[in-house]
Amino acid sequence: MAITRGSDLGLVGVGKWPLWGRPALSVWYVLVVDLAAVALTAAEFTRPGLEEAPPGVAVAILAAAAVQVEASRRIERARRIKNGSVRVNMISMWVFGAVLTLPLAWVAVVTVLLSAHDVLRSGHGQRSFPHRKVMNAAAMVLAAWTARLVLDAGGVPVLAKATQLAAVPIVVVAVAALVFFAVDCALIAVSLLVDDERQRSVAGLFGSADDNALELATICLGAVIGLVLVYQPIALVFLFVPLFVLHRGVLVTQFKELATKDQKTGLLNAATWREVAARELTTADTAGVLMVDLDHFKRVNDTHGHLAGDEVLKAVAATVRRSVRDYDSVGRFGGEEFVVLLPGLTSADVLAIAERIRRAVADLRVPLSGTVLSTLSASIGVATYPSSAAGIDELVHAADTALYRAKRGGRNRVVSSLTVCDTRTG
Repeated sequence: MAITRGSDLGLVGVGKWPLWGRPALSVWYVLVVDLAAVALTAAEFTRPGLEEAPPGVAVAILAAAAVQVEASRRIERARRIKNGSVRVNMISMWVFGAVLTLPLAWVAVVTVLLSAHDVLRSGHGQRSFPHRKVMNAAAMVLAAWTARLVLDAGGVPVLAKATQLAAVPIVVVAVAALVFFAVDCALIAVSLLVDDERQRSVAGLFGSADDNALELATICLGAVIGLVLVYQPIALVFLFVPLFVLHRGVLVTQFKELATKDQKTGLLNAATWREVAARELTTADTAGVLMVDLDHFKRVNDTHGHLAGDEVLKAVAATVRRSVRDYDSVGRFGGEEFVVLLPGLTSADVLAIAERIRRAVADLRVPLSGTVLSTLSASIGVATYPSSAAGIDELVHAADTALYRAKRGGRNRVVSSLTVCDTRTG
């Protein structure tokens, strides 16, 4: 797991790092994590038996990781462009492989060298908060230490020092992998939380479900790498192709999402919504289309700024999404307008859901910087299939016409395209 944010400073000039301008709690947290990693590493170097681990294993891990990073450099650059503040890299895979095979002192060395190589060769060393790069490496060292504690408790030795290679308890290795993942994620999430108290969403702190699935997959591959290095090192070459395909497949999935989702709200974009809705309409006997428009949204932007307006759009999008069924299609039509397809419902059911959305928006409270916005309302136009129209474009037009009737009628109401139905309560 890694943190990625923009900056113009590199990894030199510690006194000029933006860390010193962050909140005091954030500064102390980063320093404590970094110093803890340094202290643990120093303590491990003083332990006897360090020389028993053959250095060839560490060299093999570093060489293989360098090859993998070089082969996937373009993919990583593209993923950094797409991703937000939390980004998964592939370093954890090699670090966990080192946890299985090397003493912790060498694991720390491998982690630092791999992190430095990743920064220098992936083309973002001059555009990221440098203290975050150090923090990422320190978090991984601490995660490695906790994973080794689990392995030691379960009777799994440092494999490169083992004189006899009995069957490795797979359950213990799996638990160690989960602990490694959890500790690394938790350390990074806390650093984000104390650095920016407004960033409280789960995805904002821990990354998306896809990011975490990739992280777990790479750590599992790290376990395989560790075993391969000890039992049959030459077989490591067979892992490069699946690694590259995995990495590329994640990128393809992310760009597909980028092409189909509205980036501000996470809803379907207008083109994708229309495609999905047209396909749904071919199999539905009845359906409803809702056009939802925020009332006086320009006032929000003018009063609180466009960033606050974006937060309002996200909150309303989430409210609309929660107000309908999981398989209903919800999209952002443009600006402050949202569109919903409700297949398989009667006209009465569609109107009831529209009224539910209107009430939910009216009850919405959106925390903004220094205030809470509680005066939102929405106008909703309703069209039903096949009563209002037979095609998706005609349905959208009918719902849009009903929406403007709702606007002209005083806003904060639901209007149907078929009748003079006009609902507003409260």
